[in-house]
Amino acid sequence: MEIKKEEYKEYLNEDYLSIHEASLLLEIGEEELWALIRKHEIPTHNVAGAFTRLKRSELEEVKNKWRIERELFPAPEKFFSHHKTVPKATFFDKLVDFWYFNDFYILCSLLIAALLYFILAS
Repeated sequence: MEIKKEEYKEYLNEDYLSIHEASLLLEIGEEELWALIRKHEIPTHNVAGAFTRLKRSELEEVKNKWRIERELFPAPEKFFSHHKTVPKATFFDKLVDFWYFNDFYILCSLLIAALLYFILAS
């Protein structure tokens, strides 16, 4: 099998990265990268039969794929997005809200109870 000069020049121009450099490019830890390599989710190349290297172009494709998946299919959250920005209501806040929405009914109930007391007491 003969290697063509053009293919060989292309091969030499390809940028191969070490595990450390690839983890920096993908913005993940080296342990997580090794786990992805073991699961065959990221393509690798053996250089001289001993060194594991990753092509920059293939890593950029993986990174773009992850970005698309993250934007199109965000991870479901237990709470709405405003959950972190709105503080949790305290007991006093709930009491104030209860009074605000029910003050008319509370005052009317007290007035009716007072009138019944005076009617029945006389």
